[in-house]
Amino acid sequence: MKFIKNSKNYTRILSNNLIKNIYKIIIVFALSCFPAKTSKEVFYHLIIDAGSSGTRFCPYQIYLNQNHCTLKDFSDPCISINSKNGLADLSKEEIHQTLDKGFDFIFLNYKSIDFISLLGTGGFRKLNNEERKEKLKYISEYFLKIPITTNIKLISGEEEAYFAWKSIEILYNSKNHNIIETGGATIQFAYIDENKNFHSISLPIGMNRTYENLIKFKEFQENCKYGLNLNSFMFEFCKNFIKEKIYEDPNLKNFIKEHKRNFFRNTTYTSGTPWYTIFTLTKSKEITIDQLKKYGENFCSKTQNEFQKENSKDIYTDKNCYLFYYHLAQLESLQISQVSKGIQSWTLGASVSQKSIPYCLE
Repeated sequence: MKFIKNSKNYTRILSNNLIKNIYKIIIVFALSCFPAKTSKEVFYHLIIDAGSSGTRFCPYQIYLNQNHCTLKDFSDPCISINSKNGLADLSKEEIHQTLDKGFDFIFLNYKSIDFISLLGTGGFRKLNNEERKEKLKYISEYFLKIPITTNIKLISGEEEAYFAWKSIEILYNSKNHNIIETGGATIQFAYIDENKNFHSISLPIGMNRTYENLIKFKEFQENCKYGLNLNSFMFEFCKNFIKEKIYEDPNLKNFIKEHKRNFFRNTTYTSGTPWYTIFTLTKSKEITIDQLKKYGENFCSKTQNEFQKENSKDIYTDKNCYLFYYHLAQLESLQISQVSKGIQSWTLGASVSQKSIPYCLE
């Protein structure tokens, strides 16, 4: 599978030299150091999703035969670790406390972890070089006490998109699909064309980062901030505000123009907690753009008490309304008329990929 990089992808902030320097402080074992894995084995790969807004520990049970890794269970095993933010925005002490919480659970419940891969995403990519090195140093120091082969890696937006795409390939036995992933810091779009070339784009306009940028505008703060009830007119206003300020990105427009024929010929699946929440709230497996608008207008018009009478109390947040008009702006900008329920996280694809587990052949 060939990767075709987007030359205008301005989120690729790490140069090759910088990556090499960072990885010198990271606990990564060369392939030659790994024990030969030729017999049939069953164990766990632990993928740690070091996201922009939180940290998740995801232990996947793996069947290994002749260095080919296969998932034994497709269910979502991830647990979210309680912390005020993602690792990239925590102090050294807070990073170690967060990792302690995760490993306390893992070591209590899983006895055969063979490999750990901690993968940093958009939260790390947005840091400057010195900040990034410092955070990775704190993480590396922590893993000196973990007696398991570990790979600590900063992944690019393109790699994150690939893991999301591969997750859908595994779950649905598909090679002809598109992926839209919404994260807190970035969004990713990806597909594979008829010649098996992988195309993707990653942009720093994730759900949380977009809100942080837009709340600085008086019109948005007064009319669209978290917790407000919106009628259909104001719902449309807030959606259009996001389209105008965020989704008019020239890199995104060029990507759509260049890849429109291929990108829209297959089923488009979603990835990421925000999209997963939408499908949970609407109890849907597929959503058209018109349905998304109706669902959004309905949820945005309800007070917290009204919402909780009709839904589980534990899924209410004051971000629910923003969740819908943000993603409606996303679909309209991408000119996508329908999406299908995909996955909550790209970690499933990472658990069997050579890009995160070096001895797993693809």
